[in-house]
Amino acid sequence: MPAVIADAGPLIGLSRIGRLALLCEVFGQILITPAVAAELRITGHNSGLVAYDGQEALAEAMVEGWLRLSEPANPGDYRPLNPGVDAGEASCIALALSLRQRGLASLLILDDRAGRAEARRLDLELTGTAAVVAMARLRGLIPAAGPVLHDLRSNGYFLSEATIDTVLLALSEG
Repeated sequence: MPAVIADAGPLIGLSRIGRLALLCEVFGQILITPAVAAELRITGHNSGLVAYDGQEALAEAMVEGWLRLSEPANPGDYRPLNPGVDAGEASCIALALSLRQRGLASLLILDDRAGRAEARRLDLELTGTAAVVAMARLRGLIPAAGPVLHDLRSNGYFLSEATIDTVLLALSEG
């Protein structure tokens, strides 16, 4: 099983709708970088300051140990080519590259277009939040993907209609 590394967006999106546990149920353990933890406001000087619905669930996942902090071996060695890649995404990619240098496989959970393009350029394995929901459905963890995807979208998480339609069609829900 590869090490699963998540960016802040998918974690916030799933935690806002009370579905963060799907990540644990599908993958077992999720790694986040210090930059992502700072974005989530669950470690450091910002911890405890509630910034969004679901933040407490993320802090609890850290305490439970299935959401784990991990830092790239040489965080300064990687610089994204695409200026649209934010610090959290760049740190996730750096961690995946660091693991690959040690001969370990990883899977990135990224939804942002710039981050996904950068990961593909570097030949890193990646998936997105909609695919995680589909995996949960295929494993019988949720009865249907459609309500979860639509809940994400109605709570401010950007998922294109095409992405939702593709997932639902693949699961014979659409």
